[in-house]
Amino acid sequence: MQTATPMQEKKTTLTAMQLCDFCAQTAAMLHSGCSLEDSCGALSQDGADETARAAGEIASRLSEGRTFAESARLTGVFPEYALGVLGTAEQSGRLDESLERLSEYYRRQEELLEKMRSSLTYPAALLGMMCVVLGVLVFWVLPMFRGVYDSLTGSLHASAYSYVSAAGVIGTVGLVVSALLALSLLVLTLILRREEGREALRGPLEKLPLTRQALYKLALSRLTDTLSTLLASGMDPREAMETALSQCDHDGLREALHPERLSLGESFAALLGPVLPARDARMLRVGETSGSLTDALEQLSGRLGKEAEDSIAGLIDSVEPALMGFLTVSVGLTLLSVMLPLLGILGAV
Repeated sequence: MQTATPMQEKKTTLTAMQLCDFCAQTAAMLHSGCSLEDSCGALSQDGADETARAAGEIASRLSEGRTFAESARLTGVFPEYALGVLGTAEQSGRLDESLERLSEYYRRQEELLEKMRSSLTYPAALLGMMCVVLGVLVFWVLPMFRGVYDSLTGSLHASAYSYVSAAGVIGTVGLVVSALLALSLLVLTLILRREEGREALRGPLEKLPLTRQALYKLALSRLTDTLSTLLASGMDPREAMETALSQCDHDGLREALHPERLSLGESFAALLGPVLPARDARMLRVGETSGSLTDALEQLSGRLGKEAEDSIAGLIDSVEPALMGFLTVSVGLTLLSVMLPLLGILGAV
């Protein structure tokens, strides 16, 4: 019985950065005059990761007379979206251009996710610092002061300074809240690293007033970016819209757009106009009229993506003052509850 190869044993879809690198390097080699088979063969010798193994399989199947898109599909590590673009581009003779656009598409997707993850890292680090400060106060400073007060008053609880116990309660509450928030942000960061986790989060976040608009613009950015890549590969407009909507993760957009209207003579600008801001709809109409629809969609995607990033970053930045205020109040009240009795005792001496 034939032994399964490593690629057959484990079919792991390539990450966005791996897809970006593969498409960019293949496009560069095609521009330099290399054949597809030679390009993939060269990439297969550039390491032992999933990308190199996939390139080797593609080169092997190209030598058997298969098409590039079919060879890529048989590796089992390329997403359906990339395979659809490659198949259409190969038929229209725009494979090198489409590979470049795919590379840019996956690069932008990875950069956006990385910005979202890094935006969560700073508040998590700040909360971690709060946990350390409050932990030192609760588990080291407060017990030491309680011992001092007990030795001076005989019994802290029976003295006029019994409110020192409130310092422990305040510090403990602050510590627990900080730890829970830090843990939540860390879990959220880990969830964003997996596609399944991002899918699970999208529904609730699309309904929250604070994140609804940012996620809408983010979905619009991805939709227009996908349309730009598909149209540049030579795909039929209706098929491009249907494919883009199948990749869309926003329920509202999928319900608002009807690709069949393109077959009835409606323009892209007219179809997308109701879901776009007025200025972006105008820009799309101008681009379609001037014959540069794909460029207009690409520019629109970049602007909407930037606005979505700014909205998400602004939301996270607005949390920082609240966290700093919480830290200040928690630490301040804890220290005040501890130091006031000491000042009273020193004043009586």
